[in-house]
Amino acid sequence: MNPIKILIVEDEQLVADDLRETLEYLGYDVLALVASGEEAIFTAETLQPDLVLMDIRLEGKMDGIEASFEIQSRFNLPVVYLTANADRATLERAKASQPFGYILKPFDERTLATTIEIAICRHKTEVEVKEALIAAKTNQQIAESKSQTKSQHFYMAAHEFRNRLTIIRLSTEMLKAYGSQMSEQRKQNHISGIESATDSLTNLLENILTLGRSEADNFPFNPTPIDVVTFCEEITQSLQLTLKEQYQVSFLTDTKSCIAYLDEQLLWHLLNNLLTNAVKYSPRGSIISLWLTCKDDSVCFQITDQGIGIPPESQAKLFEPFQRATNVGTIPGTGLGLAIVKRCVDLHKGTIHVDSKLGKGTSFLVRLPLKGDYVSVEFCSQ
Repeated sequence: MNPIKILIVEDEQLVADDLRETLEYLGYDVLALVASGEEAIFTAETLQPDLVLMDIRLEGKMDGIEASFEIQSRFNLPVVYLTANADRATLERAKASQPFGYILKPFDERTLATTIEIAICRHKTEVEVKEALIAAKTNQQIAESKSQTKSQHFYMAAHEFRNRLTIIRLSTEMLKAYGSQMSEQRKQNHISGIESATDSLTNLLENILTLGRSEADNFPFNPTPIDVVTFCEEITQSLQLTLKEQYQVSFLTDTKSCIAYLDEQLLWHLLNNLLTNAVKYSPRGSIISLWLTCKDDSVCFQITDQGIGIPPESQAKLFEPFQRATNVGTIPGTGLGLAIVKRCVDLHKGTIHVDSKLGKGTSFLVRLPLKGDYVSVEFCSQ
């Protein structure tokens, strides 16, 4: 254990030298001897002692009590007065400065050592209490902020549900009231609207449940060996079948096989959301590409589209729930997909980077650990 470091502030040189000898004999480390309040403040700031032994009457314009106020307020260091002044007025002034001890000269070694040890212990306790109070206040603020954020998310989710339920209700009422008078095409339009709203509700509910489970830290995380080449081939082929000839989904890789220890369900959520988002914000007939690169310690997925792009001001909150870019217009969406993507990346302790230009397209680059050590790493390039 390192010895306690002490600064002595005493304007009588013989007394200061004697005090230093006594302290060093008791096992303390005396950093310096100074004779004025001004020197005491400068030296305390420079050397950062554990404790200051302060005489009250000093050379210069500033006495020990004034210097003590300055040292305690600026540097949070404990001060013990060591003085021959015992008059009532001096004692009252000293009490106002809240010292950690007050020793009258002459003194014995035992009193000096006991006062120093108690002062150090008391100061340490006060620092710990202050840190605990700051931590508690910070935690309270974080909890209040999270609670407010969750309330906002709740209202946003309720709004999304209400919009889709309104579509279903209105279409149902129209069919009930005027179905016999409608053409088959108009009936089919209402039925298609109901089906679309129902599918959207199902997707919204699934996304909310997925995000909720991940945020509550009870989302199952089961990394297993996956051939990511085969996995990417299957997910892109499935998407291409769904899209038919409206878009071209391209899968490219520089390897025939790549085994990575990843959670299959999380990887599906990650790639599916990025790919479907790319489709959603791209014009028909454009190309959506997934590029897979395997490195020694990581696997990279790069999803690129030729869509509307993301404005720079929207990119800061891109991965927050219910956040959507300012240029999406009437394109439907909830703003949950990328929040789920980010959570999937975080659970794998990977990284995600976005590069986007308005009107030219967006590229998401995800890098995940290859061998299951789940240590965050830097972005890799194609």
